[in-house]
Amino acid sequence: MEAVINQIKSKLPENLEGLLDLGYNYWWNWNRRATKLWEKINPEHWREYKNPVKLLLDTPEERLKELSKDDDFINLYELVIDQFRHYMESENTWFSTNWPKWEEPVIYLCMEYGISKSLPIYSGGLGILAGDHLKTASDLGLPFIGIGLLYKHGYFKQQIDKNGNQIEVFPEYDPHEMPIKPLTTKKGNPILIEVPIEDRTVYARAFEVNVGRVKLYLLDTDVPENSPDDRTICDYLYNAEIDKRIKQEILLGIGGMRLLRALGIESAVIHLNEGHPAFANFQRIAWYMEEGLNFLEALTIVRATTIFTSHTPVPAGHDKFPIVEVEKRLAKFLEGIPKEEFLHLGREGEEFNMTLLSIRTSSYVNAVSKLHTAVTKEMWKELWKGVPPDEMPVEGITNGVHTKTWLHNEIKKLIDRYIGRVWRDYAELEGLWYGVERIPNEELWEAHLKAKNELIDLIKRNMKERNKRLGIEEPIPEINENALLIGFARRFATYKRATMIFNDLERLKKIANNPERPVYIIFGGKAHPMDTSGKEFLKRVYEVSQMPEFKGKIIIFENYDMGSARAMISGVDVWLNTPRRPLEASGTSGMKAGLNGVLNLSVYDGWWVEGYNGKNGWIIGEESIEPETEGDDITDAESLYELLENEVIPTYYENRQRWIYMMKESIKSIAPRFSTHRMLKEYVNKFYSKALTNAVLLKRDKFNTTREIATWKAKVLNSWNKVNIERIITHDAIATEIIVDLDELAPEDVKVEIYYGVKAEGYAIEKPYIIELKRPQHLGDTKWLYRYKGNALKNLGNPCWHYAVRVYPYHDKLPHKFLLGLIKWKGFFDF
Repeated sequence: MEAVINQIKSKLPENLEGLLDLGYNYWWNWNRRATKLWEKINPEHWREYKNPVKLLLDTPEERLKELSKDDDFINLYELVIDQFRHYMESENTWFSTNWPKWEEPVIYLCMEYGISKSLPIYSGGLGILAGDHLKTASDLGLPFIGIGLLYKHGYFKQQIDKNGNQIEVFPEYDPHEMPIKPLTTKKGNPILIEVPIEDRTVYARAFEVNVGRVKLYLLDTDVPENSPDDRTICDYLYNAEIDKRIKQEILLGIGGMRLLRALGIESAVIHLNEGHPAFANFQRIAWYMEEGLNFLEALTIVRATTIFTSHTPVPAGHDKFPIVEVEKRLAKFLEGIPKEEFLHLGREGEEFNMTLLSIRTSSYVNAVSKLHTAVTKEMWKELWKGVPPDEMPVEGITNGVHTKTWLHNEIKKLIDRYIGRVWRDYAELEGLWYGVERIPNEELWEAHLKAKNELIDLIKRNMKERNKRLGIEEPIPEINENALLIGFARRFATYKRATMIFNDLERLKKIANNPERPVYIIFGGKAHPMDTSGKEFLKRVYEVSQMPEFKGKIIIFENYDMGSARAMISGVDVWLNTPRRPLEASGTSGMKAGLNGVLNLSVYDGWWVEGYNGKNGWIIGEESIEPETEGDDITDAESLYELLENEVIPTYYENRQRWIYMMKESIKSIAPRFSTHRMLKEYVNKFYSKALTNAVLLKRDKFNTTREIATWKAKVLNSWNKVNIERIITHDAIATEIIVDLDELAPEDVKVEIYYGVKAEGYAIEKPYIIELKRPQHLGDTKWLYRYKGNALKNLGNPCWHYAVRVYPYHDKLPHKFLLGLIKWKGFFDF
């Protein structure tokens, strides 16, 4: 790698030396002028690879010398370098202003990161979200470190053969040609991390990726010190083999923690993005036990400093492994520590559930949209059995997108001109975006047409390359920039119902082929290599696209990736989304489209439940949050056709003013509310800051508070089965006295409450009132019985009102009152 850097250095003229540092920092990825700078060096190369390191390696020295004398290029270069240095050196950030004494980094672990096309370690939405998370942490000045894996073959490049079959191609990527650097010792040797797997030590090298001010560290086992088999652990993202998949997750979690220790980085706050990296908390528990804590004490501090984000309501999205397989892979790690207590954290029968492990070792659990929060609570309600849904320790932080990455350059120019550049630092401020109204309609439409033409050119190149590869000789269809373009691009998972629009081909034929109002439908996306049903959906789309009546009107975009995504989410007119509710946890592609003025046409699911306002797009099917079944596919398809025929197409072709009004409404309603600036500030205020406070408190005075809480937990767990609400003494149907058996617990160890309100179907109590009962009287004839007196609540005499009494353990230093998931009820209804 050092040789590559020296090779680039030797070619760069003195007045262009800054290109080296710029090339090795992904800041350029969200800076319009920086990407323009790279494009000027070699437009075709840049369009193909979007990789500044490879660009500098492949560019002849003569060309660089030529550019060093080009005044226009030098002016742009100096402007970009000044912006870059100012960004990197600025000490005045949102975070430094609001949290001036906070220095410890948040450690963020994820299986994939979508930062740029030139770093192909992502497969879809989870990775793109993680990449946007890092970019936003950089913008806000948050001390933040990402941990991931470097995959030799990435996910896969998609090819579609003449029959519509998906062919997975796994190119071998060369780290030397990527904007990443190996971590080395002072002597220049690779830093190797020792990871215990099975009965041996597996070694991993580490790479550093600069994402603005943020560091991302990637681990890889392809080193000579490993066996041939162990060298392949990181060959493929989401390896389908159980053996490799478990090893990847051990490497990510345990290896990630060991890398931080090797670098001397304190891991005070941990954020697990999905369950894949949850073994990180195994390592943290083990380390705290080495410091003298017992298992429960170590778990207490680890749990209080961990955030876990769940992204999927689909059972297949939660990794489960046979517990014997996990135990086998962790054999060396589990030596000398209480194995069964560790394995119990993820045990689900005879399986080991990584999401369960994540929840049981995290105090802060969140879902990624309002609807997904309710679904997540329903999925995991057994962990908090008896706790009302609105009090379960699961919060909702709706996903967002990194505005500067996903906003098209032409739209950026307009927003800079009519709103000002302040949106770049405060994208979440809704009031700013009302300035979109000042953009003249013709200018917004002209910018949108430029985005459309970029997409049309990209589609043509994509089709031409595919035809050449397959030896197909046929003309590339002409796409009219003024025609209505509908985009559908996402993973080809069956629940996303990519083929729903083909439910009535005769009707679709009339929609697509009206000569006065033509419609093009552009599909992009990959099916997982093991998802046979998803591949069949993709094949069906291809088959329909080849029918004479749809030839050139339904188009498949091969090998959809971050580069093509940026073109499609801004270059179509309508973004189509057809999941079967509630299986779309959030979805961020629609957010990206919406902030570019592309109108969403979507099922009422995921983020669209919060994003739709009646003026910024359309709802397919019912405006309901009730789950859908296969029977709803037909009615949703009917709704989709009706919307296209009666609203979408007529508005586009007959009422351009109305369409542009909706575009502006889309931008101003979606851009601020669904930005990662808003999202990450929520994480800081709701989770990160609290977890850091917990870390300080629990480590103080040689873990005194940790031991206090753990001792209390042990006492509660030992007594809870015997705790009982003995009886409720009523007068005129009103609870006046409650007798509680606390076993060996003291009154200060619990809360006793009357829980009452109007009973509602589907919920025990609607909008409940809660009254805490205090000052209990100890009944002297027994050690454990206490009398609590209830207030005389006249409303409880109303037959429409119902009540119950509940008792649950309480400690004022617990992050959440129902973290332990323990509660006892007695009364006139059950949970």
